[in-house]
Amino acid sequence: MEAFKDIKVVIKEENENYGLFEISPLPRGYGHTLGNALRRILYSSLKGTGITSVKIKGVDHEYSTIDGIKENVVDIIMNLKQVKFKTNMDEKFTCKINAKGKTVIKASDIAVSGDLEVVNKDLVIATLTDASSKFDAEITVESGVGYLDAKNADRKEVGLIPLDCDFTPIEKISLSVEQARKGQATDWDAVLIGVTSDGSITPKDALLESSKILQEFAGKVMIAMGMSQKEVVELAEEANTAEVAAEVSADETDEIGSWKIEDLPISKRSKTGLLAGNFKTIADLRNTTATELLNLPGFGNKSLNEVIELLNQYGVNIKS
Repeated sequence: MEAFKDIKVVIKEENENYGLFEISPLPRGYGHTLGNALRRILYSSLKGTGITSVKIKGVDHEYSTIDGIKENVVDIIMNLKQVKFKTNMDEKFTCKINAKGKTVIKASDIAVSGDLEVVNKDLVIATLTDASSKFDAEITVESGVGYLDAKNADRKEVGLIPLDCDFTPIEKISLSVEQARKGQATDWDAVLIGVTSDGSITPKDALLESSKILQEFAGKVMIAMGMSQKEVVELAEEANTAEVAAEVSADETDEIGSWKIEDLPISKRSKTGLLAGNFKTIADLRNTTATELLNLPGFGNKSLNEVIELLNQYGVNIKS
């Protein structure tokens, strides 16, 4: 579809657990359509890994207490539910925790196997208060999607305590739709998606995986409607030419430079100040400085910040 050919994903902010992504330009209304679809998939359809059961030596059920340990079993279970893992293998892991003496048991004390890795290693699981205290536990770690209810678990083994497990690796999603520009037209959408993960997956990979799921689902619908597998694959390959970009291309920069100040989505005060300084297009701003702009009549820090924020979106930087 012609309207979607220029879509780009710009990484506005990114670290290990948080990423802010801008997807634009989108036809008016598609910001909410695409944003809401991705948000639903991010929350509900990404695979994660967590503890699904625990067996603690000397404990028959979750309402027990253990001599020499500060926390009761319910508290220990609540702490275990918060342990985050990451793995590339889709299998069940059996891990052990063995501790004795006066000490604090942390997630880093879980003896993992294979490529299983504990993410939040400093999480406190239990506190042993006496020199004679002992804690021995065996936990089961599995990968899955969505929510696992412990009520549906099989309790055949005595002492095995099933755990509720929320597999989703996403902790928070923020979503907003703003006005975007395409050429001289300003009636386009830009969707801003903020992704906070638990550290088991990067925000960028989470957004990429959710996009794949959305594409796969759309492909299944098309096949069900009679389209051939080959046609669906060709359509997907064509769609996959979209870019993940941090900068604007040279051709786009030339086009952006020709945009008139009077057409920019900034306040009237800012426009008036720029025009009074004989700045007629964005190209006129490329060699100016923040100090020069602040010397313009009626152009203060608020106007400066507004202009800098807008130009940064298009790869144009005002010199300090």
